[in-house]
Amino acid sequence: RNVPRSTRSPLATFWEGKPDSLNDRLATAGISLLFNQLHELVLESAREKRDMEQRHAVIKQKDLTQDDDVPEIQAEPGAVVTEGYLYKRASNAFKTWSRRWFSIQNNQLVYQKKAKDVVTVVVEDLRLCTVKRCPDHERRFCFEVVSPSKTCLLQADSERHLQAWMCAVQSSIASAYNEDHPESSGQVRSSASLTAATLQSPSSRKLRGGVDKHVVDRVQRLEGNAQCCDCREAAPEWASINLGITLCIECSGIHRSLGVHFSKVRSLTLDAWEPELVKLMTVLGNQVINQIYEARVEEMNMKRPQPGSPRSEKEAWIRAKYVEKKFITKFPNAGMPPSRSNEPPEQRRSPRPRAPPPSEDLRHLHPGALLYRAASAPPSLPTMSDALAHGADVNWVNTAQESRTPLLQAVAANSLLACEFLLQNGANVNQSDSKGQGPLHYATILGHTGLACLFLKRGANMNAVDGEGKDPLGIAIDSANADIVTLLRLAKMREAELALGQSGDETYLDIFQDFSFMASNDPEKLARKAYDLKLTTL
Repeated sequence: RNVPRSTRSPLATFWEGKPDSLNDRLATAGISLLFNQLHELVLESAREKRDMEQRHAVIKQKDLTQDDDVPEIQAEPGAVVTEGYLYKRASNAFKTWSRRWFSIQNNQLVYQKKAKDVVTVVVEDLRLCTVKRCPDHERRFCFEVVSPSKTCLLQADSERHLQAWMCAVQSSIASAYNEDHPESSGQVRSSASLTAATLQSPSSRKLRGGVDKHVVDRVQRLEGNAQCCDCREAAPEWASINLGITLCIECSGIHRSLGVHFSKVRSLTLDAWEPELVKLMTVLGNQVINQIYEARVEEMNMKRPQPGSPRSEKEAWIRAKYVEKKFITKFPNAGMPPSRSNEPPEQRRSPRPRAPPPSEDLRHLHPGALLYRAASAPPSLPTMSDALAHGADVNWVNTAQESRTPLLQAVAANSLLACEFLLQNGANVNQSDSKGQGPLHYATILGHTGLACLFLKRGANMNAVDGEGKDPLGIAIDSANADIVTLLRLAKMREAELALGQSGDETYLDIFQDFSFMASNDPEKLARKAYDLKLTTL
């Protein structure tokens, strides 16, 4: 059909006949160049895809020709352990599946869409993950790589391919454990003083012997600890140190997301454990804590999550249990202000607490008062946990007894575990009473060397003076307590050396470790009498 030139589109006019201007010729050349570049890109992409498919086919064929027992995979550091195509389920709301090229290298699980693409890291450190099959999934040959922060659901092409990948991940995890990597800088915990910073640094932990290989056995041996506290998965290798429970890797990731004010997560196999913390874990445990945080589960007909439950279900349960505290038994006076003590003043002067009357119902106390009373001699860690679960302030002040705190009561009771428990739950190591005496003063006055060592490690202020102008070192000298004098002088020397930029002698770290070990396992060796008769200084 003949169409007038004036009504034709510019594109139709351009393609009709030969170009009759310089601009038209340049435009044609530009389009031709772009077409050629696009064609090359398509060909290159096709070649890359062909090469990756061929590599994938070779890997699958190799898997099929191996024996039934998949051998442990060996690889040089930094080399690719295994690679190939896997289907990955997206974490978005649509849960779509995409085919990606996965590989294990540098103790990481990574993937990419094309060979030259930048890799996306799925697991940054294979030591922190585990792998398990998903036999109940609607798709065949699925498995999960579970890390504390997320879960990645993958699908292999066949049963043999699935076994090969699971073996590769497990072998890489074992290899990562055996390699001597320096600890991550993220594991260094801040401290209130130079002394605490050095005592808790990764280098000092290495000097003190590193990770205790028997921590897992000791902690899991306690009744109830052989399963995850929240989902009941067997052989948990993570823990919440302020709660005193064991966790599987997936539940530990959910606990970590709650924040340290709710749960402090630590690995039973990767992290170094102080002896007092190990002992604390063996005194509390899943059974004790679940009696508190799951007290009304049966009454409310609540269904606990199982090991194979979706992560979202576990997360909802954990938040309801520890953040919202839906399942605890409410205290009668949980929302009421605490009452003042009726004790006469002459009975409040001694730093040593007395046990409460046997007939007293402690559950009718305000949570803060309950925590204070439970920290007194003899301390009750389950009752202290119960008080904190019901909202007790860990630094609650008893104004009727010289403004003492639960931590000061635990010091007076000479309970290393009660002090450790309170510190793990945020107790202020420098909070003093009305006389200006803090936990370190109390430990020094009473001759509790193990507690003095603990507070120095936790950043206690060695230079704080009480109402009489005395610091802990002066009190220790007056009390003729050679062990505490030694600890304080070593800590002061170390602090001075660091202030001058000197590395100093690391021997004192071993001395502190020895004191910590004796305080936890052989406390009678540290028993010292506090002398009433003070030494006269010349």
